[in-house]
Amino acid sequence: MIKIIIAAILGCICEYFALLQILDTPNWLIVTLLHALASLFYAFISYTLIPVKYKTTPFSSVLFLFLLLLSLPILGIIGVVFALSFALCKPIKNDDIEIEEHKIPALPFEAKMTSANPSYSIGGLKAILKHASEPNKRLSAVMSARHMSDARAIPILKLALKDLEDDIRLLAYSTLDGKETKINEKISQYQQEITLTSTQPELGKLQGQLAELYWELSYLGLAQGALKSYVLEKAELLALQSVEHVKAPATFVLLGRICLSLNKYPQALTHLTHATEFGMAQRHVLPYKAEVAFYMGLLDDCKRYLNELPKQPEGSELRHLQEYWHG
Repeated sequence: MIKIIIAAILGCICEYFALLQILDTPNWLIVTLLHALASLFYAFISYTLIPVKYKTTPFSSVLFLFLLLLSLPILGIIGVVFALSFALCKPIKNDDIEIEEHKIPALPFEAKMTSANPSYSIGGLKAILKHASEPNKRLSAVMSARHMSDARAIPILKLALKDLEDDIRLLAYSTLDGKETKINEKISQYQQEITLTSTQPELGKLQGQLAELYWELSYLGLAQGALKSYVLEKAELLALQSVEHVKAPATFVLLGRICLSLNKYPQALTHLTHATEFGMAQRHVLPYKAEVAFYMGLLDDCKRYLNELPKQPEGSELRHLQEYWHG
């Protein structure tokens, strides 16, 4: 407290002599220096009087106070010191303000409980996303798609990317990005394992598994345009390298599907034939053979392949194809 009193007295003396200089023949350099000294003393006083919680940055605080006081007239210094110190030490209490409490509303982006086996079909969810006027319903459709297989969920999520609501678009994008990230992480893992493996058949198996991951990027629609062509060609190359050492029937089926997507129909038919020769059941190969024959214009072969296929369950796409081709 003694330091504050001394600083106040010294500040007043400096201001007094500065005032005398102004009233007499003024020497503005001396006036400025005296006023600066007074401002420095009162900056110290102001910083000392303010509460401790405001003293987090001593240098910046004192500098601010000094510049503030320096820019004020002579008598304004005392007013600022008392006003600033009193305002910070004795803030006005808002006891008369009435606070009205409100219940927390149910926000539309809250996660909802959904069944592991959603009752909506893929067509029903698409209809909701296209025609439902309430954002909550469309959001529920996206949440339901998260519990479906990737092949069924991704078309729904891509449709949700066109929604007008930000929350729905962001949820769909984050879900799609998560699926793609998982596949890319597996691809990176298999690539590292391949570089460390040189013996067969381990290398061939790894190449086959990596080919399946590249194929999955295309099949799920996560790769489009030039990227789709690249991942398909990469998958074809890896699968061909794999079957040189590991004659896995599933890899030949994969090669057939890849060539079918690349419009390499004769090669696709050859690979599918090899798949049955190495033990793949006909029922897993005949649908793809029928598709290849259709694109090649071999309609009789297409009909024959579908006829050789066992009767499919009611309502399935293959059952509809069988009924169409056999009247």
